[in-house]
Amino acid sequence: MPITSQWTRLKRSYPVVALMTVSLLLGGCGGGTLFALKDSSRPIKPTSVSVITGGSEEADLKLAEYLTKELKERTTLQVVDQDVVSKTIPSYPISVKTVEENDGKAAWVDPSEKPRIEKIQAKLKTNYVFVIWSKGLQQSTVCSNRGGCTNTYSADVYGNMLEYPGGKIVSHTAFNESNSDSFLALFRSKGYYVDKMLKNSAEAIVDEFVKVTNTGKSK
Repeated sequence: MPITSQWTRLKRSYPVVALMTVSLLLGGCGGGTLFALKDSSRPIKPTSVSVITGGSEEADLKLAEYLTKELKERTTLQVVDQDVVSKTIPSYPISVKTVEENDGKAAWVDPSEKPRIEKIQAKLKTNYVFVIWSKGLQQSTVCSNRGGCTNTYSADVYGNMLEYPGGKIVSHTAFNESNSDSFLALFRSKGYYVDKMLKNSAEAIVDEFVKVTNTGKSK
């Protein structure tokens, strides 16, 4: 179902004349880190993983659903479905506090959250827990002096994968994703372009995940 519940919270800007470039926190679509190991000498084992939300908004849940789907379809890991996760964790989706570094270029699970995630892992029984966040969802509207406007939707995507037993953070994700509408927006639902942005984010993460971990399924 397309994202609709966050629209009233989106920040809007409406330039009056000329097209302008929308500046993005991490350097635009494709910038930042899609998926990287904290320690390259400690590879990801082709075992099992569950994805949980780091935020409680609908966009966080949708991103977790897309990431789960991509990991399940494209890697050899055993992946827990989101419907199982939602039944296992009370009041899901949940928020997980972060510690951010370098002006938001990296984000890590706050140490105070480790016991809670460990309890979740004990119920889900996977070797890895992938926490994923969609932060700062915003809309920028750019209008030309000839008439007509383009809406660009962007969000900062963060992720940490924790390994068990131990709960050590073994990977990080931090990048900005964006998507702009077109004249076809007239024929599409209000949340279509945000939904597509989140789907693109999940696909990009798993593209890099497969390269880094060598866990891709044989074609």
